[in-house]
Order: sequence, then structure tokens, then C-alpha cells
Amino acid sequence: MSIGGCALESDRLKRITDVLGLLAVSGPKTVTEISSILALPVSSTHDLLTAMARGGVATVTSRGYDVGPVAARLAFKIWQRMDVAKVATPELERLVRRVGFDVYLAVQTGNEVIYASRFRGRQGVNIDIPLGLPLYRHATAAGKLFAAYSKEIRKEVINSELPKLTPRTRTDKAALNKEFDAILGRGLSISREEAVTGIIGLAAPILRDEHIIGAAHISVLRSRLDDEGLREVGGELIATVAAIEERLQGRPPQQRPHEPITEADVAPLVSGSVIPRV
Repeated sequence: MSIGGCALESDRLKRITDVLGLLAVSGPKTVTEISSILALPVSSTHDLLTAMARGGVATVTSRGYDVGPVAARLAFKIWQRMDVAKVATPELERLVRRVGFDVYLAVQTGNEVIYASRFRGRQGVNIDIPLGLPLYRHATAAGKLFAAYSKEIRKEVINSELPKLTPRTRTDKAALNKEFDAILGRGLSISREEAVTGIIGLAAPILRDEHIIGAAHISVLRSRLDDEGLREVGGELIATVAAIEERLQGRPPQQRPHEPITEADVAPLVSGSVIPRV
């Protein structure tokens, strides 16, 4: 596409966002009203709104054009993502105080998995993981968790080239598929030094209406925790996501004992030290 064509596309996209912003705040508006408020030609405004309505981004009502179902669904999904961050924060802060290790909130954006929030612990992992950068979905606990719960992400991972990050990174596609099934069955993902040597990652899904909307993740220094301690940390993680899910449903979290992780979930590991996928 030529530079001029790019400029035209960029201008058209800006007009669409301006129209959506106006309709979202002010409600239904006629072509003439939108043209006047946004200082756009009437003819091009009519053509733009017709195209937006055809794509479901806008809709025609008796009072003019309004936000369409496609835009409404998108806004709702964005609200859900922001909602889980707001609701999860108090529980994740409590989790940090209980376990002492770094805690993250991971979310899905497109088919990528990113850390949206970080809570530093007393025994912080000396690795700076930038928020917002995509994580490896075959090696990090949060990445594998979303791959297990999302058929689309799983398919993309299995069909991708998988880099060997550490000696423990799994790159065998059949083995990864089996692990994704196991994660889905137990509701817990563990990265056993698969992204960075010496660091164990644990991630548990935050579910709403049986769909994953986020994940709580703990980064643990293997040198500071034995297998029994690791199972206790996993139990705290599972209890935390249960409390977050109750808050999302408008109920106060219940105080209940958590089930420890089994020996099969946390096999003994050799000592040794998650990085974003840039």
C-alpha cells in the first residue's frame, strides 16, 4: 500500500473511533448531527456510518445511529479484563504477604499472554519481567495455562517453532499436548525451570462462566523452597483464585482450607534460575 493509501486508512480509522466515542457518550445521533459535531462532510459521514452498520460496529435506530453489537461486545470484553484486575488486586496482595514470592496477574490479549500486574514479594525473583510483553506459551506457567484452556492458543503453540530456553524446556509437541490436557484436568500449571533455570512458576486460572479471564501466577526461587513448601505455596494460590472468583460473582470470599498440591504435581527438581517472549 502506498504512503497516501496508508494515510487515508489511518484517517478513516480515526473517524470511526471518533464516531464510536461520540455515540458511546451521547447515545443515538443522526447523520447530520454526527457530521456537525465532528466537522465532517455529510456525504462521507453517511458512507462511513453505512459501512460501520454493515460491519456491526454501528446500528440504526429510530433516533439515528448508535453503537452496534460488535462494538458493544468488544467493550464488554475490555470491561471484563479491567474488572478482573480491579477485583483480583486485594487478593493477590494478600497472597504476596502470605507466600513472600513475586505474584503476577496474567491476562490474554488476542492469542498472546501477558502480565498485567506485578506484586513484589519479600523473596523477590531477581528478574525484571516487563508488563505487557508476550510470554512464552510453551514454557511459562501462565502461558501453558492459557494454552490448555484455549483451543486457538493451543493450536497456535503446537504449530509454532518452540525455542529451547533451558535444558528443561519441553519442545516435543505430543508431550506438550499431554501436559495441556493434564493442566486442564487439575486446574494448575507448573513451569519446572522450563523458562529460566532456578525459577519455578505456578499459575491457576481465574474463571467466570467456565471461561478463563485471567490467571494468578507465582514465581518461586527453587533454592529457597523444598517440595513440601512448594505444595503449600500452590495451595495458597488455588485458595486465592477461588476467593477472586467469588468476588467476581459479588460474594465475599469464604475462609476455607485449601487442598495441597500432590507429589505427582510437583516432582523433585534439581536446583539450577520467566522471561518475556520478545
